[in-house]
Amino acid sequence: MIKSLRTASVIFFFSFCMIASAFAQVTVDEEKLREFVIQVMKENPQLVFELYNQYASEMRAQQEDRQLDASFANRIEDTVSESNPVKGPADAPVTIIEYSDFECPYCARGANTAARTLQMFPGKVRLAFKNNPLEFHKQALPAAKAALAARKQGKFWEYHDRLFANSKKLNDELYTNIAKELELDLERFETDRNSEEIAKQIESDQARAKELKLGGTPAFLINGVHVRGAKPIAHFQKVIERLLAEQEKPEDDK
Repeated sequence: MIKSLRTASVIFFFSFCMIASAFAQVTVDEEKLREFVIQVMKENPQLVFELYNQYASEMRAQQEDRQLDASFANRIEDTVSESNPVKGPADAPVTIIEYSDFECPYCARGANTAARTLQMFPGKVRLAFKNNPLEFHKQALPAAKAALAARKQGKFWEYHDRLFANSKKLNDELYTNIAKELELDLERFETDRNSEEIAKQIESDQARAKELKLGGTPAFLINGVHVRGAKPIAHFQKVIERLLAEQEKPEDDK
């Protein structure tokens, strides 16, 4: 209550000064005004800090809203092929296409958020995974090949989760150990992860990411709405709820 009164007092004072100066032609003593502001800041440093943080937070929220509106207005068209790992119902009204890198720590966070999003909207969201291993992540490409080799035996998502859980210690021994843990046919796994087919699939995903100008990872396309980076789940929720609301509108209102 006291903080609110102090804030109101400061706002009232400055408002009074501006109104008096502009409309009543009263001259404001700038030196006294400066002294007053300094005194308020000295006596209420925490209040000034909180006001600044509140202002910065509001500015960030407004910027995010503008960026989101721009993403809705400029949607990016992409497709999901049979070669892309997918989970969630095929007829889900919302499709998330995730471009990711197994050695990227932000991608690990983004993958967790995507999984939670599917749980938040059961039956309404499907998730498709595309590989975009970045060149400076030396283990990202081998990890992507291993994950797609696991998919050949129906264990992509389990392998995917274990790779992200160990994204800081990726190596050939780990890939084999995960394959053993998931009881994969090791001979087939080794053949598949070194196959030209899988290498070309990853190259295709990378080329598509480049074509769409999705340079950083992770990158998400939610029914074409571009979400950059590992945004919090609240951001995904906002996007999906807005997309679902769009689909519920009568045709005349769209």
